[in-house]
Amino acid sequence: MDQGGVEPPLSPRLTDVILWEFTSKSAGKLNTLILRKCRRVTNIGFRRVVDANPMIKKLIVTGCTELVPEGIIACVETLTKNNHKLETLHINGVPGFTKDHLSALSTYLPQEGAIDLEKREGRKARECRGCWYCVPRCMECAVCLGPDTEVEEAACGGDVVCLACCQALPKCRFCNKPYCTSHSSLRQGNTTTDAAMFACQACDYRTGASASDPIVLD
Repeated sequence: MDQGGVEPPLSPRLTDVILWEFTSKSAGKLNTLILRKCRRVTNIGFRRVVDANPMIKKLIVTGCTELVPEGIIACVETLTKNNHKLETLHINGVPGFTKDHLSALSTYLPQEGAIDLEKREGRKARECRGCWYCVPRCMECAVCLGPDTEVEEAACGGDVVCLACCQALPKCRFCNKPYCTSHSSLRQGNTTTDAAMFACQACDYRTGASASDPIVLD
């Protein structure tokens, strides 16, 4: 395997551990790494993969909001050692980049067009914070949620999911709100093999009920 790539709808499920298991199959021969909207991948997991694959030439980490500029710069430095040439770096949606960060990156990637940060046609350039902060997205599949999109509030607190994901996800047996996959560990009283037999934290606190208690509707 000389190329590794993860994109929605799989992106929200990718963790440092899963990323390592996936990329380790390349045995250090990876030359392309594409991670789009992988918001659970941290600098530690990212750096581990880069260190194990020093021949990467194309690096795309758009929308990976848990990464930081300093971590990416350190990885780029690693990938340009021993006369190796990193040809492409896409970092749209990674928060915190400043002119100083871009200046540091340009010393490692001097070729024109090698770095793709944020292109805004007809708009004044500003520091990119990652589009997750200004565009509502489904917590499960990360699809953009427009003003006319049907959404449902998730039971995990403050998150929303699209209608399609809401219909597919298991729901609290009391309030009927879904839990996204990344917060499934917060389900209360799920001691059975039936994923639907659980209560959300709020209902568990209010009712003090266990998953095995019957629901009575008068």
